[in-house]
Amino acid sequence: IEVAITKEVPIMALLADTKLQKTTPYTSDFMYDSLLNSWNEIIKKCKLGELSNILRWCAYDSEFVPNKYDDRFKRWISKGLTTYHSFIHKGAFSSFETLKTKYGLGQDDFYRYLQIRHYFHQNLKTVYEQKDLGFLQIFLTLTRSHSQNNIISRLYKGIQQCTQGSTEDIKKRWEKEGNMVISHDSWANICQFQWTITGSNTWREFSWKNMIRYFITPIQKRHLGGGDACWRLCGVSGAN
Repeated sequence: IEVAITKEVPIMALLADTKLQKTTPYTSDFMYDSLLNSWNEIIKKCKLGELSNILRWCAYDSEFVPNKYDDRFKRWISKGLTTYHSFIHKGAFSSFETLKTKYGLGQDDFYRYLQIRHYFHQNLKTVYEQKDLGFLQIFLTLTRSHSQNNIISRLYKGIQQCTQGSTEDIKKRWEKEGNMVISHDSWANICQFQWTITGSNTWREFSWKNMIRYFITPIQKRHLGGGDACWRLCGVSGAN
């Protein structure tokens, strides 16, 4: 299915390379589009930026020139050498002898190894050596884990940590569903309003929960059989 959708480039090789996404012909597919859109949203939300480049596949990286003239890099995929991170062990770029033993590389692959190592040191090393990799560290740990336990919950927790202390994500949800633009000043006033309108901690909590969309709305509960009519009995359906 993956080959049929992207014809040549594996979907996983497209994730961290937006330029490759734009230049790779593919058959429109809901799962494919959803995967790329979700990942691109995570990159923005978790502010990964250049950090995500460590997940690019050296055989397809749009900025790694040698792969355009040498198909041997694509043969490495079947051996397990895909992303630049697959060349790293315990925080350091692996030696050729280590990779040769582990992945069965030939002696004639040495100069290809030098090309990749040079590219890594020139473009990725400084970024990768940042102390806090945030969500990326969780993602990289899971890619090398042999256990499938709690994968979704660990990823979700990592995403939540990225947005902790910020209400920007909540603001975007209001803008999307209300089809409007809320200025930063207006949003700051809205947030401040929740705790200045009353001296009651109970009502402050209630106001804050309304603002952060804590409550489950009728449209979210319609699958329980209660319908999606507005709680205020105003006659509006699809209340969210």
